[in-house]
Amino acid sequence: MRSSLLIICILLVAGCSDPDVQSAADLNSIYEQALLETAGQAVLFDTDSEAEIAALGQLQDFFASMTAASVTASAAQVYAPDALLYDNVVALRGQPVIQDYFVKAAADVDELKVDFMHVAKADNDYYIRWKMTIVSDKIGGGAPLVSYGVTQFRFDAQGRVLLHRDFWDASTGLYEYLPVAGGWLQRLRAMLGGHANG
Repeated sequence: MRSSLLIICILLVAGCSDPDVQSAADLNSIYEQALLETAGQAVLFDTDSEAEIAALGQLQDFFASMTAASVTASAAQVYAPDALLYDNVVALRGQPVIQDYFVKAAADVDELKVDFMHVAKADNDYYIRWKMTIVSDKIGGGAPLVSYGVTQFRFDAQGRVLLHRDFWDASTGLYEYLPVAGGWLQRLRAMLGGHANG
C-alpha cells in the first residue's frame, strides 16, 4: 500500500515527464533560454481589453476544473505549439507534451482545480496567484490537498500560452503525503518551530 501511494504521489508531482531526469541546473537553463526565446513573441494586452479578457478567461477555464476530457478538448487553444511549461519539478516543451502531462495529472485524481486569486502584469509577463485543490481517495484519505503558488505566463498574439513557469512550495500540499518525505517534512517544521501559536 505504501509503495503504491508513493508511486501515485510521484506521478502527481512529475506527471508524464521525460524519463531522463532533469537537474536543477538543467531546469534553470531551460527556463532562462525560454525567457530569451519568447521575449520577442510575448504580448502584454491592454488592461481589460477584449484580447486580455479572452486570454485570461480561457486560461482560468482550462484550470478551473481539470479533467482528462477537458484538457484534451482545450489544450491546443490554450497553449502555443512550442510552449514551455516548467512546474518546479519538470520542464516540458510543446503543446502535445503539455497536454499529455495535464491529462495524466487529471486522470490520476478525483478532482483537480486551480482558482485564480490575483493577476499582476510586468513587462511582457502576467503573474497569477492561485490556489490549487486536489482530491483523491489515494492520497490523504480523500481530504482536499491545498497548495498556493504564483505562475508566470507569457502569451502570444493569439492569446495562447508561450511560457508557463510555476513558483510554488509543493511541501505544503503534495510532498507531505509521500511516505518518507512527508514525515520528515513534518518533523523538520516542528524542529524549526513551524507550529501554530495560540
